[in-house]
Amino acid sequence: MKATEELLLKSPADKKFYRLCTLDNGLQALLIHDPEINECCQQEEEGGAVQGHAEEASDEEVDSLLSGEDGSEEEEEESSEEEGSDHEHVHRHHGHGHHGNGGAVKKAAAALSVGVGHFTDPWSLQGLSHYLEHMLFMGSERFPDENDYDAFLTAHGGSSNACTEEECTTFHFDVKPDTLRPALDRFAQFFIAPLIKADALDREVQAVDNEFSGVLQSDACRMLQLRCRTAREGHLFRKFGWGNRKSLVEDPATAGIDVRQELLQYYREQYSAERMNLVVLGGEDLDVLQQWVEELFSAVPGGRGPRPQYGHVGPPFHGGRLYLLPAVRDEHRLTATFQLPCLNGKYRKKADEYLAHFVGHEGSGSLLSALKARGWASELSAGVSDQSSVAWLFEVSITLTEAGLAAGPGCGLACVGLLFEFLALLRSVGPQRWAYDELATIAQMRFRFQEEEDAAEYAAGLASNLFFYAPADVLAGQYMFEDWDPALATELLQGMTPDAVRLDLCTRSHEVCAAAVRGWPGAAVGDEPWFNFPYVEAQLPEELRQSWADAIPSLDIALPSRNDYLPTNFDLRCEEQANGGAPAAGAASIGENGAANGQQQLGPAASAAEPGGGLAPDLAVFPSPPALLLDEPGLLVWHKLDASFRQPRTNAYLRLFSAAGYASPRAAALSHLLIKLLEDALCETAYLAEVAGLHYGIWWEGGPGMDFKLYGFSEKLPLLAAFIFRSLAHLQVLPERFVRIKEALLRNYRNVNMSPSKHATYQRLLALKERFWHADQVLPELEGLEASDVTAFLPALLAGLHIEALLHGNIAASEAEALARRLHVTLGGASLAASTRPAERCVQLPKGCTMLNRSRAKNPDEENSVVEAYYQCCADTVQDRALLDMVEQLLYEPCFDTLRTKEQLGYSVHSGTRRTHGVLGLCVVVVSGAHGPAHLDVRIEAFLASFAATLAEMGEEEFEKQRQALLAIKMMKDRTMMEESDRAWDKIASRSYAFHSLRDECTHLRVLTLQQVRDFYNTYLAPGSITRRKLSLHIMGQAHVAELEAQPPAGVQLVEQPQELSRQLPLWPAMLGDAHACN
Repeated sequence: MKATEELLLKSPADKKFYRLCTLDNGLQALLIHDPEINECCQQEEEGGAVQGHAEEASDEEVDSLLSGEDGSEEEEEESSEEEGSDHEHVHRHHGHGHHGNGGAVKKAAAALSVGVGHFTDPWSLQGLSHYLEHMLFMGSERFPDENDYDAFLTAHGGSSNACTEEECTTFHFDVKPDTLRPALDRFAQFFIAPLIKADALDREVQAVDNEFSGVLQSDACRMLQLRCRTAREGHLFRKFGWGNRKSLVEDPATAGIDVRQELLQYYREQYSAERMNLVVLGGEDLDVLQQWVEELFSAVPGGRGPRPQYGHVGPPFHGGRLYLLPAVRDEHRLTATFQLPCLNGKYRKKADEYLAHFVGHEGSGSLLSALKARGWASELSAGVSDQSSVAWLFEVSITLTEAGLAAGPGCGLACVGLLFEFLALLRSVGPQRWAYDELATIAQMRFRFQEEEDAAEYAAGLASNLFFYAPADVLAGQYMFEDWDPALATELLQGMTPDAVRLDLCTRSHEVCAAAVRGWPGAAVGDEPWFNFPYVEAQLPEELRQSWADAIPSLDIALPSRNDYLPTNFDLRCEEQANGGAPAAGAASIGENGAANGQQQLGPAASAAEPGGGLAPDLAVFPSPPALLLDEPGLLVWHKLDASFRQPRTNAYLRLFSAAGYASPRAAALSHLLIKLLEDALCETAYLAEVAGLHYGIWWEGGPGMDFKLYGFSEKLPLLAAFIFRSLAHLQVLPERFVRIKEALLRNYRNVNMSPSKHATYQRLLALKERFWHADQVLPELEGLEASDVTAFLPALLAGLHIEALLHGNIAASEAEALARRLHVTLGGASLAASTRPAERCVQLPKGCTMLNRSRAKNPDEENSVVEAYYQCCADTVQDRALLDMVEQLLYEPCFDTLRTKEQLGYSVHSGTRRTHGVLGLCVVVVSGAHGPAHLDVRIEAFLASFAATLAEMGEEEFEKQRQALLAIKMMKDRTMMEESDRAWDKIASRSYAFHSLRDECTHLRVLTLQQVRDFYNTYLAPGSITRRKLSLHIMGQAHVAELEAQPPAGVQLVEQPQELSRQLPLWPAMLGDAHACN
């Protein structure tokens, strides 16, 4: 061991302990001892209380499916990062139906980041870094089975992931705390003696190729690749970092390159210990963790020197140029990119964030406000999008309206002119210390009240951050605003000129824009060879650039005012109540019945399993549910005062129900348009609250309800809530705003189902939901609406309103009651009884029948096809939910290993439970660029048949190991107060009020038998079962369109109009609970 250092600079809210050490081989390791992990483990061993929760399948909603947002297919599986240039390898990520933010934190975790990425790829093997990342999962000398690592993690409640970026490649995992060391042992072998098996090469290059095919129709990824393609000749940015079969197999074969030898050579030359940062987070003390790391990672080879740096290669792009590419989706997105110098090492100054604060501001006088006032844009974002040793890329991204695209010289360039007016304003007023101090105050507030993150993501972030922050600052570096440098801010701003800017316009009006620039200097047409799309590039005319350089700020552009939403009072209400002796609201007894009507319930004396198989007091105490605070005509309010997380934050969730909001496709169009108009009216003021750590969101759940969620620091939350609902009650529909918002929403509806994976899910919900207006029914109604229609609709919406709310956190019962009553009065005080709200019901599929719905991918150029095979099981009872979750635990990893790893059907393969209006089901989803849906469906059925045999042969020891893994997931502690709020809100919004369902499910999990699981599987999922209910959704990519005309397989019923099933088939009973019985 070369050196050790205790890290002391951390958030006051962080109870973990940190040590940084450097091994003799140069590997740097950050060790993290989390004492809460040990506390939970000890309490469970002693039969004590483990304050925790599990992930449950929440009732399905369609808001995300109506967003029309872009996304690559692999991102549809679990959730994911925003699209970027990194290539994420989601490896057997065991999700178990994430709810809210998903995931639990009291797992152990580890991550290792290697300081090389696709900048280091040889030109003859582009994508090699990404390929190697995949191959390291395929076995090592010590653990040669290529499925050993993933199978081990799955069997012990864990998951893994990896991603390749420009200058680093990061691997991470999480696992049950008591299996951290054996997981680390397997993980270490990635970097000591990987096999890089010859017989796995073709399978994994197919995985890389499938991953690439998943982003071919992503506008964001196409823009990124165009940026690479048009970088300076020979520059590192020109490398094709994704990699595909052509770059990794076909081209090397033509050149006579042995790819396996290149992989091995690249690994030996680049994966060197002194280029690696390891993070290990566990419940063991730091000395034990250090001993483990020395034992397991000292054999990682080193000696290749520090990681490569590329500051000498110069900026990647030519400035003063415009690039045009055709959009897949119906949109016009203009991005202005400025190449800043590398700012690594200057993280205490935050000069880039200072500039982003002004350019990306959304308040009064901002650039976005001026663009909206002219009807030119609907959205804007600004900030550094790419950080490397080459350069930092500062991007301003503008979503244009039709008017914004056409204004001035066209191609959105009038908006660029306004951008340079704003930059001229910033130069003229000079650096603003007060604004920097305000940002510093907000950052200090976030640091002081830092919330816990997912363990694996936290470890991965720290592993990569160790490349950018001094070791002592790695826990606080992102929050540091400690070195105000007006000269640096001025220098960066001076470099943001018309001659330096790169403009990229992704537009559905590509041909029109291309014609407009055809006569410009250097105009040329090109073809992007990897994504296969045309583009146009041209130099910006000198007179245009000069006009921008001479820009004078318009009168409606100004710097933001000081932020009145900054909180100053961080007192905790739970401490005040403790001092006053008043009982905390929401402290309902866990022995009370929280299950929905019609569900199997456990009595107070029937809680947990004893060794003898009987039921005894539960081994886990889950968070107490919220209390029913108010039940009045028009208003139902739940409340819980937090005393666990002890944060000055409150979560206020409200569902506004009105039958008028979804009575017809026209009403649905009006509701959605009303929400978008409200969001726009709120924008300038609500943005100030967001900057100050107080957020809001509005979700339309595809029915007669609108969800409002306010969350953040408590002090100013009532102020924001009052503003939001006052704005709703008195919404003024201004004509110019109406035109812009309606255009954006129309575009959103036209983009619905552009993702084949989302399309399949949409079709399934269309078939299963009793009331669901198709986007194609809503769209023509939306097209015909006028501003006066919205104005006339609002009173009818509010007149039949019922509000149900949850207020959880740093808010006393009296404050919650007063706030809820004020909001109710603001919205008109309607007195609709809660019991009059119609219940959502699910279609009951026929037993022994397979139904099939087939659709063509909405994008005619889409290469990917999708199968979503849905197996409807039964009404949600605690026992059946436990059985289904156990089946999914056993099935998940073999499903991925068979269909994805061995058969290579597609990059995105996953299974998961579904809960649709109280009805349980299981989905298996495959997204493939190589195979048609008919073949994919056959292979899913073959897997399910083989898994029946696997279950029949499974021994009790393996079953018990998997049971304990599932229980470990189910009983994980909440990371944040929002996770607890989200779980309670799911029970409220679904109207089951089954707050104790998780506790009760864990009880059943402890006592269910392997034979019960087999029986459940054979009843509901096994092929050939006369009681199985299957609905298969097929989305055909361009290569498999012919399947639309093929005869369905024997015994399969073709469903042409899925929305008709609710009128043709019976419905499951409504799964509603009694709000008064659950506490």
